[in-house]
Amino acid sequence: MKKSNKQRRAEIKTRRLERAAASAARLREKDVRLPQTDYAFALGCEPADRSVLERYNNTYGVLPAFYEDRPFTCRDCGAEEVWTATQQKWWYEVVHGHIDSRAARCLACRRALRERLRNAPPGANLLREQTDRLRALGDAKPTASAVAEVEAALESKWWSLRVVAIQTMARWGGEANLAKLHELMAARPEGGRRYFAWERVAADAARRALMNTERWP
Repeated sequence: MKKSNKQRRAEIKTRRLERAAASAARLREKDVRLPQTDYAFALGCEPADRSVLERYNNTYGVLPAFYEDRPFTCRDCGAEEVWTATQQKWWYEVVHGHIDSRAARCLACRRALRERLRNAPPGANLLREQTDRLRALGDAKPTASAVAEVEAALESKWWSLRVVAIQTMARWGGEANLAKLHELMAARPEGGRRYFAWERVAADAARRALMNTERWP
């Protein structure tokens, strides 16, 4: 009997979950014949490029030497899914997602969320609208009103909006903006004290923004 596409997708998903669980179990076992990284690659894990991870991540933990398939439960529908090693490598090293971030939704729920946001009425997603506007400001020369808008965003309660404001300043360039970005980097605190969290985020965002606009000294 010929299987439908839905049945085949379900079988592929089941096999991925089984492989992910088996791979994780084998990695927990010591194999004295091979170093752990070589053993991981032998199981089909993806090697990690630590030089890329170090450039875009600030963490007190050890960066991974490889990625392995990770089972997870979708936050919205509760489906059991697998975040593959290949998908993780793309997320961390191409998109530059933070190394502590994890998959939270299955593909169907991610698509549904994007569709809801796309069709939301004006004002329903104010943060996204403000973020998009700030990014658009970076495409043009700064005006007095644009500068005032960026300065206001730097005081926002939303850290993500502040980061986009920093990126906009880097795209504008100019002596005053570059000096401000270097001040943010110089103010980066050491240690893990929580009330200095924004200062660390701001310093790292300024550094990445300068690198992405090729204004790194």
